[in-house]
Amino acid sequence: MAMRRIAASRVYINGKEFHNHVVELLDNHLLRHYPLTEELPMTEWLPDPIIIRDGQAFIAQNLPKSNSESSKNGNGSFS
Repeated sequence: MAMRRIAASRVYINGKEFHNHVVELLDNHLLRHYPLTEELPMTEWLPDPIIIRDGQAFIAQNLPKSNSESSKNGNGSFS
């Protein structure tokens, strides 16, 4: 699967909040993250917060309500 570069105004990584931030994902797993300081080519912009929990990426509106079996199966993650 291809690497995805996604930016959002709010990104939460293991509970820490970042503003105007970029995440790079491979198969919904965090490769790296950094502040958005300029327009980057091939970058998706999401209006919803991105949440990274234990290296797994979720869109805030699709976040599983608990650390249940559904989150282990990847439901609610980026597709």
